[in-house]
Amino acid sequence: MTPFVIAYDDEQGGPLKDLTVEFTPTPRIAYKVTQPEDRDLFGVLWARVERDSVKGRPIFNAMNSERQRECMHDLLCQVCAEPASRTEDGWLFLDWRMPQDPPTWPEGSLTNMPPLCVKCARVAVKQCPHAGQFVPLRVKMPRLWGVSGTAYTWTGTTWLSNDTIPWLRYGDNSLRSVLASQLIRELRRVTIVDLPRASSQ
Repeated sequence: MTPFVIAYDDEQGGPLKDLTVEFTPTPRIAYKVTQPEDRDLFGVLWARVERDSVKGRPIFNAMNSERQRECMHDLLCQVCAEPASRTEDGWLFLDWRMPQDPPTWPEGSLTNMPPLCVKCARVAVKQCPHAGQFVPLRVKMPRLWGVSGTAYTWTGTTWLSNDTIPWLRYGDNSLRSVLASQLIRELRRVTIVDLPRASSQ
């Protein structure tokens, strides 16, 4: 099974020549030709994805920015793109502890991995290379927190890029120079659970 959010090797970002600087009144990066979906509700500019064919091979350690954004924003299953599992205890996420996580993990942790439906979660724990690290969570408040992406600087003749920047919270002034590629949620009111049966919500 190939997850909906996975990137393919025939997909590529839009060309840098499409970028420009606009003043609102302070400068920020923009596209020369704008589209309604270019910016999210917080005004952050998102990377565009172009695909040369439909014959590419999946890159299982990378996510397509448009599909990741869709699933994370709308709380859709990252594998099948149907509504993620939700009960009175919250949405179903599979997460694992990372070095940058707070001592309160999983409470207050950040994730770029969209939620899942029960059926796909059960497949994921059998097939994914990280399955041994997965912890099933129910999250009542998966708050939109910020983005990850690449920062761009215009030198007057070319664009300089930096893809090593940390995840940035919405409201950070640095976002004016960032082309977002992944949406980040903060997990609040979290409960560690057993993975539900396939017949569950």
